[in-house]
Amino acid sequence: MISKKTINFLKSVLLPISLYLILFNPLYNEQDQNINITVGTALLSLFITLSELAIFIFLAKKVHKMPFKETGVYSFTPKTLLQLIPSLLVIWGIYFAGILIIFLLTGSAEDPGIITVELHAPLWLLALMMLGVGYCEEFFFRVYMVDTVGSVLGKKVAVIISALFFALGHLYQGYLAVAFIFFIALGFQWIYSRYKSIHVNAMTHAIFDVISVMVKVG
Repeated sequence: MISKKTINFLKSVLLPISLYLILFNPLYNEQDQNINITVGTALLSLFITLSELAIFIFLAKKVHKMPFKETGVYSFTPKTLLQLIPSLLVIWGIYFAGILIIFLLTGSAEDPGIITVELHAPLWLLALMMLGVGYCEEFFFRVYMVDTVGSVLGKKVAVIISALFFALGHLYQGYLAVAFIFFIALGFQWIYSRYKSIHVNAMTHAIFDVISVMVKVG
């Protein structure tokens, strides 16, 4: 007979890791450093990310019995928008610190990630797509994975595992980008720990991604 401890380990550690390998697995990510965003791909991305988010929320509430109110999902006020300012400063601060370190090590100040983006969709649709990505990834990595894995292995270990998995999801951009994004992931985790608002994290993530894409439009 399977013990309760084993069941808890399977549910709290292996289930989220299995979800990651199925939905974010870097080993079968065939993207390259040139991305083409059309109306069709943007709508498809939005559908996929919202579907994945629905799955994560269902598992969090029904399987793991997570205290959903603590994610800040039911609280959206003008203060939430004000919290975007320091949150963006944190993420961009980490980003530019990383660029500086890369410059000191390699003599190049180029972003180690995606090189060019072909944008054939309106800006509002790009923003909506990135907002979907923001809610999906921030809920999974900063809330769901940290809470479930942390219940067994401890929160500090869960934070490191979550940040590492998030970074590995960008393996197609190269090993340097993975190291770069690992620290950005820790920044997002700090933001969530500070404000306890999935809205702040998701919108910060979306704004960062939209600006990153617009800078790299070729």
